[in-house]
Amino acid sequence: MLSWKLLTPSQMIQDKIVLALQDLAKLRDELKEVKKDLKGEEKIDDEQYETLKKSAKELKAQVKDFEESWERELMQDENYQKLREMKMGKEEEIADKNEELFRYIAQLPPKAFEMSMETEAGPVRVQVQPEMRVYLNGKEEKKRM
Repeated sequence: MLSWKLLTPSQMIQDKIVLALQDLAKLRDELKEVKKDLKGEEKIDDEQYETLKKSAKELKAQVKDFEESWERELMQDENYQKLREMKMGKEEEIADKNEELFRYIAQLPPKAFEMSMETEAGPVRVQVQPEMRVYLNGKEEKKRM
C-alpha cells in the first residue's frame, strides 16, 4: 500500500534549496574542468618562447645589478648626498608649515569657506571644509604631523 506524505511549504522550499545547492556543486565541478582544459590550451609549449623567457629573466637580473651598482656610486657622491639632505630639509619645512596651517584652520569657526590668492606659481583657489579638509586648486592638502 502506498502512503502519500504531504509536504509543507517550508519543506518544499528546503527541498528546492537542496536541489539548487546540488546543481551549484555540479556546475562548479564542470567549471573547474573547463578551466583546467583552458589552462592546458593556453600553455605555450615552444622552444623559442622558453629561450625568450629565459633571456628576459637574465636581462632583468642584469638591469637590477646595474641599478644597484649605480646606487652604490651615488651614495659615494658628495653632491648627491647634499641634494638628499636638502630634500629632507625641505620636506621637514613643508611638514612644519603644514602643521602651522592646520593649527590656524582649527581656530576658525567650523564652517566651509573659500578664498583666492596669488603665489609665485600663479593664482590658487583655497577651500576649507568644516571637517578640517583643505583643498588647493581642488586637490586635497593632507594633514601631516
